[in-house]
Amino acid sequence: MIVKETIVKSKPFKTQAGKSTALKTLIVLAMDIILKALGDVNLSLGMRHIGKVNSFNPGALLELGFNVFTNYWIWFGIVLLIGYALLELAGLSWLDLSYMLPITGLSYVLTPLFAEWLLNERISTLRWVGICVITLGVLIVSLGEHKQSIRKAGKSSKVD
Repeated sequence: MIVKETIVKSKPFKTQAGKSTALKTLIVLAMDIILKALGDVNLSLGMRHIGKVNSFNPGALLELGFNVFTNYWIWFGIVLLIGYALLELAGLSWLDLSYMLPITGLSYVLTPLFAEWLLNERISTLRWVGICVITLGVLIVSLGEHKQSIRKAGKSSKVD
């Protein structure tokens, strides 16, 4: 009985709730990825408004701290990243870390897209190749997990 419950909890798309859990998983993962990417973009935008940090003496750091805490882009980025962290915790309550972490790694694909679109950053071809490699890795992990879930589902029926 305990073995079956453990197997059911570790499956990312198939639990007792069935399709509603799959939809919940998809929504949480998508929102997690989007909030992480947008949060990072807002932090970057806020720091562009503040300017480069050139000195680490106490006076300069105090001024930097004041500028950071009075910048609405930084605050919006922090709020988005808190939302990301809360969704990450929620997802980890029913998903394996070894599944969720690579999937949420898609934020490394979305962040440069947002940076190019919202911050007018120029992304080199070599960097896009790296982003494609990350995407391929995420695809491999998610497909491998899906096949593993199917195998576990078959074994769980034998445990009864």
